[in-house]
This record gives sequence, structure tokens and C-alpha cells, in this order.
Amino acid sequence: MPAQRNRKRLLPASTPEQPTQPAVHRMGGAALARHLMDPARDVTVVVLSHIPEQVFRIDAQVLASRLGAEAAVIEVTNGPDTHQLEKGLPPQLHIFGTGARVYPSGKLWQARVPRPHVPHHAGQLPALYDTLEHEVLAAQHPEPAPPVTAPVPVLSEAIVKGFLADDRAMVELVSSGEQALIRSEDLLPGIPLNWLIAKGQQLSGLLDPATHALDIKTLLLPRPSPVTVYQNGDVALARVKNVYPSYATVELWPGSDFRIGVERISSNDLDSAQDLLTEGEVVRVRVLYENGAVVLSMLDVDDDESAVPPPALLRGGPPWLDLDRPYASIFTTCPAVTSPPPETADDDGEPGLSGAELSQQEALLSPAQRRTALQSTQMQLVTARRTIDELMAAAKRQGATDKVARALQDQLVDERRSSAELARKLHAAEHQVEALRAELAKTKASLVQIRQQRRSATSRSENAPETLFLDPTEQFSFELRNAWAQVVPATEKSLHPLGKFTVGPVFLDSLADLTTQQRAKSLRAAVELVAHWKGPLHKREPHILRLNDGAQAPPTLRGEDVCWRLYVEQGTAGALRLHYWKLKEGGIELHAVVTHDVLKP
Repeated sequence: MPAQRNRKRLLPASTPEQPTQPAVHRMGGAALARHLMDPARDVTVVVLSHIPEQVFRIDAQVLASRLGAEAAVIEVTNGPDTHQLEKGLPPQLHIFGTGARVYPSGKLWQARVPRPHVPHHAGQLPALYDTLEHEVLAAQHPEPAPPVTAPVPVLSEAIVKGFLADDRAMVELVSSGEQALIRSEDLLPGIPLNWLIAKGQQLSGLLDPATHALDIKTLLLPRPSPVTVYQNGDVALARVKNVYPSYATVELWPGSDFRIGVERISSNDLDSAQDLLTEGEVVRVRVLYENGAVVLSMLDVDDDESAVPPPALLRGGPPWLDLDRPYASIFTTCPAVTSPPPETADDDGEPGLSGAELSQQEALLSPAQRRTALQSTQMQLVTARRTIDELMAAAKRQGATDKVARALQDQLVDERRSSAELARKLHAAEHQVEALRAELAKTKASLVQIRQQRRSATSRSENAPETLFLDPTEQFSFELRNAWAQVVPATEKSLHPLGKFTVGPVFLDSLADLTTQQRAKSLRAAVELVAHWKGPLHKREPHILRLNDGAQAPPTLRGEDVCWRLYVEQGTAGALRLHYWKLKEGGIELHAVVTHDVLKP
């Protein structure tokens, strides 16, 4: 017995064979759609989608080990890949987010695809693996399908989580945490979704359980009237829709088109609207009401003048226009220009033209000559190929002798040499055309910047004051009345005449330190104050200047006169304020224009 026990101890231990791990495949959306739609596919497929930036995900290797050879496990990345997968599959068969779905095989597999599974935390994974294993087993032995009933849309609350593209937004349902899609074609086709809704916004709509699409068209706001959004003289944002030499068409919101003549775009009679504006550009315009009609103008609008926020197109959404948002480029991207192939020697050993000599010859041709040469080269190439075909057919048909065959062979060599030369010229012409297209795109892009700079310079030059009086007080009175005549419409001048006012001892000195644009803004604020123009004056928030920051601090007094202040600028560094005294006997004394941090008269 001891000998047998020792003999067993000396035998080498047998090593168990390691089972091979089932492979997990990773595919793009378009390739995966083609694989699933392949009529020859005879294997059940389990598709797992995952969000790249999300830490929590379904373990594909664990699932593949449990399924073994019963099904193939394929991973796809949420985003453009799942979007392509949705396009390549029939409706209601897609998957997105962090989810899993089983796709059976066979001729009628589309009718037997189970619904997608979207787990929300790691604790749900064991049950999910059991469910998927059961669905794969059921796919191998399909049961008779029950009658299909159309799913009923459900009213749901959701929060916007992000944007997959201009026409797709991902939301999370508040009740269940599941993910759904919002599609731009269900709202306003042609308007990007991030112009309608914002990330983090909570909204409600009808959820289609079959497609997991959330329909929020009931949140679309009716198209407003300009008088309900803008007051006379307000600066608004508008999008340029069409541009012609004598006028341009802009829209304050989709479907509200307004025409601006070139005389209201530039004061230069020689300017063309096409030289100043670009289709698709977002610009500032001043909204005026003249004789009951809405009139837009760009003549007196400063680049730094604050604009009234554009309206939202969807209830609770962001303003539909934003100067900081890039508008779509009007230029198409030109294909990369490839270098011409290196020059090879001819059949007889003689080298052709070098690249430098070819470039010099191309530079001598005008654009019209290049187009003519390109067409001529193409025609010659077609003729040469036709001649070659005819010669080859003639040689076969006639059964030529060696001498005739040699002559035909020499002619064929010449034709091929000529054809190669024509092909090189054609390639060089195409190369130069592509280079010219790229240069044209750069020129157009530079033109857009120059137009914007020109509009800005024109606006600044038009606002520059002209000194007509030696006495500063007389000059200010003239500028104030001139500004009142330009700002207050003719129909309202009788309602808002310039009231009684005086100029304090330091007021004109404070104006002298301002820039041209700041002086123009100060004059406009003084006009609205002296004329007591309640609408615009209300926006400047006139209030008493108190002795300190306390809410109950006493007002600043000069005898029985009270010191007030109002906004000249808002939202800029060192914004200006106008200080003035309300006199006991009536009237106003303009005291000084100061920055917002000056709290003493």
C-alpha cells in the first residue's frame, strides 16, 4: 500500500483544458445594419450599445460566456453609429443609449424581435443576463406570436441630456429614467434642435413606446407679432434670408420676413446690399414703427449696443438666435488637391516636361483658355481611343502581314504616347481647377469678414459728432436737439417735447472725456430724460442716488434738490451712468456722466 501511494504521488498532475472565451465583436452602425439585414444570416445576434463617457455599461464578455455558441454578441457605440443603425433597419428595430436587444434569425425574424432593454445601474445586470438568455433560447424555438396591437402614446415628462446631431436630441424620462429621442422633423424642419431646446431643460410630450420618440410639437409657440416683442427703437437680432443688390430680406423669427432697402443698410449711395450682407448671417437691426408699419434699419446700430433677446420658438426654450452661435457656412468644402504624378520617361526613353515647366505653361493660360484647352484635350483623348479601337479591329479583320502589322504597331505606339501626353495635360488642368476653387473659397471667406468690418466702420463714422459752435453749451444744446429730432418719431414729437433743463458746471467736462460712441449714447439717454419719454426711460431704471449702499440709506440732497441716476450703458465693463438733480422749483439739472462705481455727485 505505501508503494502504491508513493507511485501515485510521482505521477504528473493532469492540467485541465482551459475553455476558449467566446469572442465579442465590435462593429459600426452601417456595417451592423447590413449584417442584421443579410438574408443568409443564420445566427441569433445580441446587440449591446453603450455611451462612451458613461462608466456603467453591460459586460459583453460575461454575456458571451453565458450564451456560448447560441448567439453572437456585438457591441456598438451610442451616437453616430446607433444613428446609422437606425437608418439601416426597419422602423422600431433600433437600439441606443446603454441597452441590449436580441435579433433572431430566419425569414420572419423582424416580427420576432423583442423589445430593447435599458438598465440603469449595475444591480439590474444579473436579471438582465437571465432575460437575454431566455430570449435567445426562445428565438431558437419561436412560439406563435400573439396579435399585434398598436402601442398607445403616453404623456411623459423628460429632461434634455444632450444632442446627437442637429436633428436629434437625447432625453431622459423623469418617471423611469429611460432614454428617448426628439427628432427635428417632428417640430420645425430645417431649424437645428439646439435653437429650440436647451440641455437640462425639462419638457413634456407624447412618448411613442414603439419608437421611443418623444413628440413635443404641442410646446411650439404661435408666431408672435413684432409689437408684442419689440418697442419702437429697440435693437433686435435678425437672420439674413436673401440678399439682392438693392435690398435684403431678413427674418425676426421663422415665417416673419421683412425687407430692408440698401438705403437703410448704408448711407453710401454706391454701396450694394450684396457687398454688405451674407445670406445666413445674424445681424443687429433697429425696429421702428412708422405710420403703423414695421420698418427695420441698420444705419444707427452700434456693434456694442445691447439687443432685446430674440423670442423662443418653443415654450421654455432658449432664444432662437444668438450672435455667439456660428451660422452655417455658405461655402462648400473643396476636395483636397492631390499632387500630380511624377513624370515618367516616354516609351523611347525621352523624358517629358518637368513639374516646374508645366506650372509655367499653366500660368500663361487665362481661365477661358484653360477651359477651352480642357475641353479640347478631352475630345482629343476620346478620338485617340476610338482610333486605337478601329486599328485593332482592322488588324484582326484583315489578317495583316508582318510589315502591315509592324506599321500598325508603330502607329499604336504613337497613339498611346499621344494619349498619355493628353492624359497628363488633363490631370494638370484638373489640378489647377481644384487649386482655383480652393483659392475662391478662401477669398469668399475673407470677403465676409471685410463686409462685417466695413459695416462696423460705417456705423462708427456716421455717429461722429460735428463741431458747429465755439461755445460748448451751445454745441451740446444743438446736439441734444438734433438727437431728439432723430430719435423721437415724427408722430410722437408733440407728445415728448424737450422739457426744462439746465447744464451743471461739470457736465460738459464729463462729456469731453468720452469716446464718440459713448457721447452718442449719453445724448440718447439725456433726450429720453429731458423729453420724459416713459417707454425707453423705464428701461434705464432711473433711481435716487443714496449716500451709501444700504436699502434704507438717505438720499443725496443739495438743499431741497434730490440727486438721481439712470443707466447709459448696461452689460459692459465700466458701464456709464447719468447723474442729474431734480430741482425743487421744477426741471432737471444735468450733473455728470460717470462710471457705475461712482456713487457720489
